[in-house]
Amino acid sequence: MNPGQAGSAADDIDLRLLRYFLVLAEELHFTRAAQRLFVSQPALSNQIRRLERYAGSRLFDRTTRGVELTDAGRSFHPYAERAVAAIRAGIAALGEDLVIRVDVLDAELATPRAVLSRLRRSHPEARVVVGAEGSVSQRRRILAGDLDAGFCGLGAVSHDSAVSSELAYEVVRREPVDLVLPAGHRLARRRRIPFGDLAGESFYLPAEGLAPEWNAFVVDACHRAGFDPVRYAVSTPTATTALDLVAEGVCVTLSLRSTPHPPGTVRRRLDPELTGDAAYAWVLVWHPDRADAEPVRSLRQAVAVTRSDEGWD
Repeated sequence: MNPGQAGSAADDIDLRLLRYFLVLAEELHFTRAAQRLFVSQPALSNQIRRLERYAGSRLFDRTTRGVELTDAGRSFHPYAERAVAAIRAGIAALGEDLVIRVDVLDAELATPRAVLSRLRRSHPEARVVVGAEGSVSQRRRILAGDLDAGFCGLGAVSHDSAVSSELAYEVVRREPVDLVLPAGHRLARRRRIPFGDLAGESFYLPAEGLAPEWNAFVVDACHRAGFDPVRYAVSTPTATTALDLVAEGVCVTLSLRSTPHPPGTVRRRLDPELTGDAAYAWVLVWHPDRADAEPVRSLRQAVAVTRSDEGWD
């Protein structure tokens, strides 16, 4: 490649390719590097080949044990490091703090709280702006650029092909779901309650605009048990106030296992249990064009670390 061609190619190299190169150079293993970068192994391989085409040289030797830097790769490495460091230093010089805008459905739910706790520990310099407007609002605000990411149920994206094509997402965990009912309820003395025995009970469901995917999850579970749920007429803004209604004896509800239940209520396992593939799948959603943006990358890293630390499925 002559100098003119090299200059033209360099103009087309984006920061993401350099970051991919540096992580692979550190790991020397495609699978581990792909996991760190939150991309598939084929996608990483394609991007490395793209960078090699720009460079006009092979940067890695592929072996049966992994990969090794070529002489060209070792020569290129310090320049890639300096380029990435220069961009980060330039952003820091602007004096702008890292701001991460995220919606959690309900500020009292334990799963997003655990991830955000990890995020704050790993990024103490960041200003984390947390909202709880619900999955319908999440989609609109993410597409408008007013929100970096949101926690919601898998049904919010998987049941609507239009939404799934607009938003990127990853599963955070599959959380078991139990029944919470008044302490004086006719079924409260049982340790495990057949789902079909709940036919005719008044079920609490949140407002459709908050988490329609949760409502669909509950309705689908009831349908599998052979009945249509009777919906309690009142909706509340949080899981805690919903459980307060159960304590008053006016309804029953399905509840994520990590959500504490208040005095006056009991938590019981269902038969069949809502665990494994039948559990509630939490997802993190974001705009696909912002996958490499620092707020999204930081959130996804916090999800990965929390999932590992907590042993989430």
